[in-house]
Amino acid sequence: MDGYFSYIHLEMKKFILHTFQFTLLLSANAFSQAEWNNTSFVHSDGDLIKDGAGNTIRLEGVNLGGWLMWEAWIWGGGFTQEKTMYDRIETKIGPVAAADFQTDVYWNYINEKDLDVISGACFNIVRIPFNHTILEDDANPFVYKDSGWEILDSAISWCERNDVYALLDLHSAPGGQSNSFTADPDATNLWEDPLNQTRTAALWKAIANRYKNRGIVAGYDLLNEPNAPNSGDLVLLYERIADSIRTVDNNHMLFIEGNTFATDFSMFSTAIDPNMVYEFHFYTWFMGADFTAELQAFTDLTTSSGIPIWCGEWGENDYTDLETTVALFRNDSYKIRGSAIWTWKKVKKAGQEPFYNGVDSTADWNKSIKWISNILAPSPTPVEMQNGMVSFLLNSDQVYSTFNNTMNDLVKGCAWLSSTPAEFHSGVEGTVYPNPFYDELNLGFSTTGFAVFQLYDASGKLIHSEVLQGSSQINLQRNSLAPGLYFYRISDAEIVVAEGKLIAR
Repeated sequence: MDGYFSYIHLEMKKFILHTFQFTLLLSANAFSQAEWNNTSFVHSDGDLIKDGAGNTIRLEGVNLGGWLMWEAWIWGGGFTQEKTMYDRIETKIGPVAAADFQTDVYWNYINEKDLDVISGACFNIVRIPFNHTILEDDANPFVYKDSGWEILDSAISWCERNDVYALLDLHSAPGGQSNSFTADPDATNLWEDPLNQTRTAALWKAIANRYKNRGIVAGYDLLNEPNAPNSGDLVLLYERIADSIRTVDNNHMLFIEGNTFATDFSMFSTAIDPNMVYEFHFYTWFMGADFTAELQAFTDLTTSSGIPIWCGEWGENDYTDLETTVALFRNDSYKIRGSAIWTWKKVKKAGQEPFYNGVDSTADWNKSIKWISNILAPSPTPVEMQNGMVSFLLNSDQVYSTFNNTMNDLVKGCAWLSSTPAEFHSGVEGTVYPNPFYDELNLGFSTTGFAVFQLYDASGKLIHSEVLQGSSQINLQRNSLAPGLYFYRISDAEIVVAEGKLIAR
């Protein structure tokens, strides 16, 4: 049994390595969303967020949920925490196969192809939720695992090659910062155990020390959705973590979430740190009919404190409420400096809210994840679970997931970032949208003279060329273009004035 699963594990690692090498080649000329280097950093300036060059920016992105922090519902099951999921998997297929599956999730559920598509949709940040256990085993505190560093190092490198900021989000602190399944809590949680609090501050110091000079890292999200019984304890722990980070890293911005699952900021009378942002979460089904009252409270917070506000999670809603939320977030009167939708990818399941990327399921996986979520459900055989796992891992690859056009049109970064013409040099300005594109690519340009638009496939072969004069609008039909990555170039008198990448789905 373990031999069969190990064979699949080996074959998938070969496939992932090949894909990684191919994507690395294609990403060399990636269209830039994040402007970064390793000597200047994203930071707060009054109630604004700015990049290292001092330009005011919005951080618009997605969450990579279900990857380095497991939640059964994202995989098609119920509201079950990671520890329970792993324990049940291990009892069914054994410790070796369970560990192999965990490793394959870390290297396959999200990979560089996801970042390529995220960048193509003009998002400039990914929030990366992670469980502390990827770096530190509870049975061996303060000893950090090379395997965990390798995963985070790779994720940050994918972001660099695609010019997408990374926000590292501690989704489960030692012990768990709430008793919700989303924090993967222990019987004794973070607030009840001084050792767990010490471990949390030490873990952040180790993370900050490793990434202190990585400009692609937008910041550190210190605790996801804390629910401290005493709000004063939350402030004290935040101060302790901030002090620990600042002993090694004065570069990166700190993201501070409110108590009661990132909704209550009443306990903050002064700033935790000079370089910080308040992060709230916004799920409309926890609110009344008037969403604007909630947003006005966050606007009042930033007005009174002079600290930026940013939405780290929102979504899981029908299209009407999603569209309403997007319009509110992008209304400047609320002073929200961007947002990250939850979540980029999940298993398709009847009755759930729309997905951004939907993962197909199989009978074996459905049976397995239902039992993993609820041991009273029909139990899969070990072979059924192994077969289900293999299909789940393969189907979750970005190449095979189903990209939701409607969702993308509602929330993609391009719609926001292209709301004003892109500025190019040599007297040319324009827009290229949508990206990724399905049926038609729209190109709008204005030039004082002549320019040439060229489209190349991934091998560098020219497949379309068109002369632009004055104000031009091109509607390029998809027709026979194969799905994949393409590059465009706009030249004016043999000078390249704009270039970037496009993704055909």
